Amino acid sequence: MDIPPFSITEWRTFLRDYSSKFLDSSSLLRMIEKNGAGTFVRSHVQREGWIGYEPASADAVVAAEERLGTRLPPTYRNFLMASNGFGYVDHVDLLNVDEIGWLPERDPDFVEIWSCDLDDGNRQMLERSLLIAKDDGGPGVCWLLYPDDAAEDGDWAAYEWFTGDGSSPDDDRYDNFGALLLHAARRLDAD
Repeated sequence: MDIPPFSITEWRTFLRDYSSKFLDSSSLLRMIEKNGAGTFVRSHVQREGWIGYEPASADAVVAAEERLGTRLPPTYRNFLMASNGFGYVDHVDLLNVDEIGWLPERDPDFVEIWSCDLDDGNRQMLERSLLIAKDDGGPGVCWLLYPDDAAEDGDWAAYEWFTGDGSSPDDDRYDNFGALLLHAARRLDAD
């Protein structure tokens, strides 16, 4: 797939394909097995053919939007309605609709620690970004959506930030969440 998924149906197809490729990726499964979860993941994915979750309900998405004080960008909103979070995407787990939040509220210590050496633009980005994915003790990766960098169609730019490698939050920018996830899926293909 060369075009990022957008609709709920496209997301379901994309995520099912990703799940299948994930099962065939021995390097990712070896990494997960080192953390003790490989047997469970392998049996679950083989049985279900899916490493995602049940879709978020429209009511759950609206409740999150009310909590956040904004409408979610359409590509990401449709993703949540295809799978309410998603496990094992590259270095991160995608959070469910109840876990996403503004980065300073979700992890104020993280913002304080990492914003010290950032320029004003990147510091503002951290203070206004929506945290949608994070690693679970891995290399310090988080995925952010930034509403101040929005396209005419309502989609927000997506950022993948490897905090531990000295990069800036804006080093890995994607036009939207779908483009970021498509990039991560291509890395899976390359493994």
